Amino acid sequence: MKYRIPHFFLILLTAWLVQVQLVQAAEPEPMVLTATAKGRSMEQAVEALSQAIVNHNYTFVRQQAMDSRLVPYEQEVRSVRLVYFCNFAKMNHALKLDPRATQMLPCRITLVETPSGVDLIAVNPAWVSQNMGNPALHAECETLKLDYLAILEEASL
Repeated sequence: MKYRIPHFFLILLTAWLVQVQLVQAAEPEPMVLTATAKGRSMEQAVEALSQAIVNHNYTFVRQQAMDSRLVPYEQEVRSVRLVYFCNFAKMNHALKLDPRATQMLPCRITLVETPSGVDLIAVNPAWVSQNMGNPALHAECETLKLDYLAILEEASL
């Protein structure tokens, strides 16, 4: 009996190391996820993004200029906006898996107005989690990445 317990832990450790190696051996994730809302103004893009966020079961938290509170309101850059959103159940689950998930919470998308429309840019949560060594968190971040892609696609239509 006393040899079964160390043997069980050895099997458990081996299984965990295999999972970590599979995550690290996987195709490298892109650092950012992007989409372009061609022909849209910043206001139109923010409205479309807000609707896409709600449509995918997330809660809109806030939007702000990139330099909000760093300069007087009248001097804020209007061509770059940050939109924050969250699915609180998913956030709670991710934080239970690994407190380092705070690095990517709340979810945010940066909107940059260009001559052809508005670029939507987000840091890929799967890229952030890829080297954290927590396969359970990485799996959650893969799902979150798919949510981001769906939101970006819908907002850019």
